Parts: sequence; C-alpha cells; structure tokens
Amino acid sequence: MDHPSAHESRRMDRQRLSNAASGVLLAALALCALVMSGAFFLHVRHAGDDRMEAAAAQARALPGITLSNGVPDGSGLVVTSMETDGQASRLGIRVGDGVVSLDGMPIRSLDQASAYLLRHDRSRIALGLKHAHRMRVVMLDRPGGKR
Repeated sequence: MDHPSAHESRRMDRQRLSNAASGVLLAALALCALVMSGAFFLHVRHAGDDRMEAAAAQARALPGITLSNGVPDGSGLVVTSMETDGQASRLGIRVGDGVVSLDGMPIRSLDQASAYLLRHDRSRIALGLKHAHRMRVVMLDRPGGKR
C-alpha cells in the first residue's frame, strides 16, 4: 500500500482546511441572512403597528370620517370616506369635501390636524369645509371629548 508523500499529505490537509473554512463561511452567511430577515420582519411589523395606531387615533379624533392629504401637498385635507348614516353625513359632509380648518385654525396636512386634535380633546370641533368653491363651518361632536 502506497503512503502519500509529504507534499501530497500537506496538499490534502490544505484542502480539508479550505473545505472547513468554506463551511464556516457559508454558515456565517446563512446566520447573517437570518438576522437580516428577522430585523426586516420586525421593522415591517412595527411600521404596520404605527399605521394602525395612527388610524385608531384619527378614528377617535374625528369619528366616522377618513381624511387624507390634499393635492398639492399643503393644500389641506380631503374627506376620502365616511359612515353612510353617521353624524358627518347628517351634517352634509361629503366625500371629496376639503377640510381647511379646525376650530378656526388653518390646516395644511394630516400630521398637523392629528397633532391639533390630540392636543385639543373637546367634545365638539368646528370643521371648516370647502365644497364646490363654497366655504362653510359645521360642528362635529367627538365622543369622549371634554366640554
């Protein structure tokens, strides 16, 4: 039986070492991919939670109405949906109406409106509306607000 030469033995040792290093490198890459996937999942889940909290805060702030930023940005808000038989409907608010003020304060964005509504927890709020180039103000009751 032939024994490998010293040179051949060193070459086989280097090959085994190279194979082991490749395995460790692949395991490390797989672990990095797993960690990055987990971080991405947590980020997406957290961002979804933030959107849900914002939607819930808006629902409490102006019940029965959904608003979005107008176009162009900074032009106020637009009613995008509402409860069919809710208070807003009974007050004559319609999808597409612009909301340009809250309690007489001009409103330019949803962020500004949300901040105002969270700071001012009144039972009624004056909505400045714009419909077909006509302005009007309606008083909207907010359940749970302070008098």
